[in-house]
Amino acid sequence: MEYVDWKKGIMLGAIAGIVWGWIALAVNAATGAFPFENTLLHLLIIFAAGGAIFGIIVSGFLSLLKERLPFKNIFIKAVMVSLVLWIILRGGGTLLSSIEPERYHPETAQSIQGFILALIMGCILGTLWKINRRRV
Repeated sequence: MEYVDWKKGIMLGAIAGIVWGWIALAVNAATGAFPFENTLLHLLIIFAAGGAIFGIIVSGFLSLLKERLPFKNIFIKAVMVSLVLWIILRGGGTLLSSIEPERYHPETAQSIQGFILALIMGCILGTLWKINRRRV
C-alpha cells in the first residue's frame, strides 16, 4: 500500500470541515430547513465540531482512495467522495425511516440541503488539497 499522509488528511479535513460547518449554519439560517434550538455561540461551536468530524472523515477516505478513483483531478475526487458519503448516510436515514417511520421521517428540504452541502464540502476540500499540492 502506498504512503498515506494522515497528518495532511486530518488537517485539511478539519479546516475544510470547520469552514463547511459555518457555511452549513448560514445556509440553514437562510433556508430554515432545520429549526435552531440554541444560542449562536453554541451553534458556532457545534457546527464547527461536527463539520470538522465530517471533514476529517471525507478527507480520510480521499487520502485512502485518491489513487483508485476514476478521475485525475483531486477536486472532482473530493466532490465525489463527499457526495458518496452523503448518499450512504442518507441511505442509513432511509433505513431508519423504514424501521421506525413515526420517529425517523425523511424531509425533502433537508435532503436537498444536505446534498448541496455535501457538494460544498467536496468543493472546499478539493480546493484545499489543490492548494496544498501546489505548495509542496
